[in-house]
Amino acid sequence: MGKQPLKRFTIAITGYFGEQRSSEQMRKWIHNNGGIFAYNVSPKITHLVCSKEDFKKNVAMVQKARQLRTVKIVSWDWLEDTLMKEHPMKESEYLMAPLVKCAADNKEKKKAVRKENIRKGMENFEKGCKEFKEDMFSDGYHIYQDCTKFNYDVTLARTNLLVNKNDRFALKLFESHATPKYYACYAKYSSPGHAPTSEMLAPIGSPWETAWDAFQGFFELKTGKKWEERFVRMALGSEAFTYTPPKVGQPRGMFLEI
Repeated sequence: MGKQPLKRFTIAITGYFGEQRSSEQMRKWIHNNGGIFAYNVSPKITHLVCSKEDFKKNVAMVQKARQLRTVKIVSWDWLEDTLMKEHPMKESEYLMAPLVKCAADNKEKKKAVRKENIRKGMENFEKGCKEFKEDMFSDGYHIYQDCTKFNYDVTLARTNLLVNKNDRFALKLFESHATPKYYACYAKYSSPGHAPTSEMLAPIGSPWETAWDAFQGFFELKTGKKWEERFVRMALGSEAFTYTPPKVGQPRGMFLEI
């Protein structure tokens, strides 16, 4: 006779676990591995294998098991792992209460992150519209965002520690709210002790190709690198501006790193 990992246990089941895990099939598995299968919750049972849905609904068998306080309410994984490894698994990692709570907490965290991302997205959208209106004396445009959610509002910086100088260009690509879509591109230069200045690179109402070429051309002119080379580290002259890409995991633009 083989190992009997369930020989000390009386186990009840509640919930749906798929066609291959019917109550009858699980009864056979429990019996063949030394355990006793119970159709109802009673003081005699040691474990209630429970689906997440039944646990959240607090069905009658779950309520009864909770009232007894001696029954360990575990996930299907506990039974499966016990059978596969041929020895009883510690229930602490399979208890339904913390598993469901953890899942709920993760869901709330994801909702909070999504809500915060939407808020930041709206702030960036409104900020881009305001900047365009102030600098271009026109309305109806926003910062262009590609399918990766990357905003084409980049900062190019050049620092000279010897003279304590920090020059910056804010390079921005805009898209019209309305369709058909039109585009614009400009760069704003700022340096301590000097008033900011803006340079129109592609005028309002430009087609995509014109604005995109202007964006890429200015980027290459100031950094010495093509836009698709922006992640590549290379030695450049002291006059070159640098671009610091977003952190890994954040939107970084359509072109792949090379």
